[in-house]
Amino acid sequence: MISELALTQNSDDNLKSLKKYALDCGMSKFGSCAIDDSLKGTFHPALLENPAFTKMQNAVSMAFHLSDAVLEGIFKEPTPLYAMHYNRVNSFLDDTALKITSIIQNSGYNAMPIPASQIIDKSSQRGYLNHKLIGNAAGIGYIGRNNLLVSPEFGSRMRLVTVLTDAPIAATPKLEINCGSCRACITACPVGAIGESADDFTLPKCVEQISKYQKIMFVAKGVCGICVKACRGNQK
Repeated sequence: MISELALTQNSDDNLKSLKKYALDCGMSKFGSCAIDDSLKGTFHPALLENPAFTKMQNAVSMAFHLSDAVLEGIFKEPTPLYAMHYNRVNSFLDDTALKITSIIQNSGYNAMPIPASQIIDKSSQRGYLNHKLIGNAAGIGYIGRNNLLVSPEFGSRMRLVTVLTDAPIAATPKLEINCGSCRACITACPVGAIGESADDFTLPKCVEQISKYQKIMFVAKGVCGICVKACRGNQK
């Protein structure tokens, strides 16, 4: 129970406590990292302008492994089942982030949950921060050719959420691996938006295709899922 958990000044103990709680809640992966200048440089100005943000020194990243069975039903376009699953997973992530926030605040520290899926700048498709960059820094996964976070266990079949905090939480090690020879996402992408590296990713092509899918009645939020399905990490 949340009321039974309390953080201390020991960063290693806090990491263990929060990780156990998150995994017990149903999260698939948990990591943490320091908020350094390189990460701050990727945050939206609206977040940096929040006076509470100046207290935030660490970030918690949590990932939920999407249903493989749901993803296997995607072929040329997102399905009604995937669209609903996507939305429900985002809600679950946000709920868990709120619980982590409650634990941190009840322990006398500050915490700021960042929604799993919220666009605040449509022109750049940006949220307050990029969850995949936090997940990369926290060792959840690495940035793949498809410009998504890839974990060895789940590939890109994950959704992410972030909690910023000033609580002392030990950092988890960053993964020093990459896609290797796998190019499954390049082959799968219907509009050729994916190149040999994340730097070659063509966002406008991706956004245009997602907008087309969004016109399908059942897809209320912009989703695709084709390259997500193709990326299996080490589970090929």
